[in-house]
Amino acid sequence: MKKEESSSSQGATILRHKWARVPAIYFAITFLALLIALFTIGNRNFLSVYNLNTIASYTAVLLAVGLGQMNTILIGGIDLSVGGLISFISVLFIIFLRVVGAWAFPLCLGIGVLVGLINGSLLTRVKIPSFIATLGTGGILTSLALLISPLPVDVPSANFGSLMVVNGTMFGIPNLFVLAILALAFFHFVLRYTTTGRKIFYIGSNIRMSWMSGIDIGKTRNFAFMLSGLGAGIAAIMSSCSQYGGDPTSGDVYILQSIAAVVVGGTALTGGTGGAINTLIGALILGVMENGMNVVGVDAYFQQTILGIVIIASVALTFDRSKTLTVK
Repeated sequence: MKKEESSSSQGATILRHKWARVPAIYFAITFLALLIALFTIGNRNFLSVYNLNTIASYTAVLLAVGLGQMNTILIGGIDLSVGGLISFISVLFIIFLRVVGAWAFPLCLGIGVLVGLINGSLLTRVKIPSFIATLGTGGILTSLALLISPLPVDVPSANFGSLMVVNGTMFGIPNLFVLAILALAFFHFVLRYTTTGRKIFYIGSNIRMSWMSGIDIGKTRNFAFMLSGLGAGIAAIMSSCSQYGGDPTSGDVYILQSIAAVVVGGTALTGGTGGAINTLIGALILGVMENGMNVVGVDAYFQQTILGIVIIASVALTFDRSKTLTVK
């Protein structure tokens, strides 16, 4: 009897290891294809040009903030300030646009990077865990956004021309999505083809070995959070341009959605595994799910249940239990 139980246990272990060797992105791509097929069967208009453009526009903003969030997750941290930062920059962008015109674009991106550096410094210098540090800075930024503009602020008609770089189309494809793909290319290049980018993976995989190898842990972590701030800045500008205005609460929805996009795409919450392409697939999954469930008439209250199941399944597939002695 014991021999049979041992054999069964061995078989289960081998099966787990077999599935563990399959990259999580393959599961994500398969799931995305399945979703598209199901929603197309449910409503033939799902693949219409208008609906695909709607999905692309929604996914673009989520992808931008998700690409930034991805860097902090890859080093084993998290950035909960992205929501407050998006709200803050979306309001500042409109105010700057009125005063300095197109210079509002680089100014707001710079603010995003600066906030990222502050978050990284709280982790590396003050030694506050990223969860707590970014939760605090996110709350501060949300308050600042509401103090600057308690109500949404609109873009003056004289500045509409400055927004066309984001709101226009290229070969029938929304510029929003084109810009998001350019951001994807940038983040992918930084992570895969720069020394500091590769160090982000090393630290997320094994921080002790990275330290023993001479990697500057603090500098690399700061860089990861700066990239997160940059992604949030890009997302804030996209959101403000597409809505022709800034909203001091517009970023709230992206706090958890950015994390979900990263995790659903196959990037491990424990760090060291994943990348920009994974985040693209994750953002597309969330965009297709959000749009598709509305198109086929899934009850709005039930949609969150489905999304929750998908997130739990994604974490179960990517979570590296060897890095955590205690699951909290």
